[in-house]
Amino acid sequence: MTLRISRTAARVDASAARIVDLRAHFDRHHWVRLPGVLSRDFLADVQWRLARAEFVEREHPGVVPPSVDLSMVPSTLSGLLELVFNDAAVFNLVRGVTGCGTIARFGGFVYRLTSAHGLEHHWHNDLVESRLVAMSVNLGPGMYEGGLLELRERASTRVLERVSNTGEGDALLFRLHETLQHRACPVTAGVKTAFAGWYFGEDSYPRHIRTMASERTQ
Repeated sequence: MTLRISRTAARVDASAARIVDLRAHFDRHHWVRLPGVLSRDFLADVQWRLARAEFVEREHPGVVPPSVDLSMVPSTLSGLLELVFNDAAVFNLVRGVTGCGTIARFGGFVYRLTSAHGLEHHWHNDLVESRLVAMSVNLGPGMYEGGLLELRERASTRVLERVSNTGEGDALLFRLHETLQHRACPVTAGVKTAFAGWYFGEDSYPRHIRTMASERTQ
């Protein structure tokens, strides 16, 4: 076990050698899987809340053509998921595994992809707002087909990696870089429900917030 998150705490249990192995995999493949990130009890609570959540079709206009998914309306669940991943222990692990810079915060959203026409995430790179590393956590419940994470070279469009993530509570960390693009392939059967988000650098805060923080430390 490397990372286990409950409602109240994030526990990291990884030797230096394990971190080195994960970093080597990330350097070679641009992604790494962290199995069972959400504890069993926490995942059950998340899935109970998902069954009662509201989802609306959402278009992401920053992608050409626009990506379309079913996004969960912000709720206590989305706030709770963001909260538990905004943990210093999680930040330290992500930095160790990916080699990214200083992490200031984490932000994300819950979405669904089904086999309905038009629901897919097209090629993009997410390099806005000082995003450092991306993450996707499979929330389940149940299995789905398709929905792979694909990574490709931006210039040549050559696909480098195709990664499934069907284990409930498993997380994928993957690289953001100007030479790369990624997408979530269409789901061909079942429903994919994921918590997707980004680890942000310090420059992601609005200028006035950075100024206030700097003044408090002087």
